[in-house]
Amino acid sequence: MRNRTILFSTVLFQMPLLLSSGCGYPAVSPKTYEISKALYSVCNQKSKERLETVQTLIQSSLKEKEINEREADWLNEIVASANAGDWETATLEARRLMEDQTGR
Repeated sequence: MRNRTILFSTVLFQMPLLLSSGCGYPAVSPKTYEISKALYSVCNQKSKERLETVQTLIQSSLKEKEINEREADWLNEIVASANAGDWETATLEARRLMEDQTGR
């Protein structure tokens, strides 16, 4: 019983540390960073037309191996939020992707 209490206490006290460390984006390619800047601008302006252009850029960059599948998935998730009309979430995620690259 004492071991369970210690384990529970340890997990309870470490949980905020785990949560505060976040699940941010790891380092990305320069092209992904460039696309995330464009995506942030598009989402901030709520421009459906420019969003289509960014989608095309993501696909062509993936095809040319300038970005990898994982990076394309992250960018496409942001695009999907914008396409669903959730511009605020899309803007915040694009910004988060960029901010997570600072200092790398």
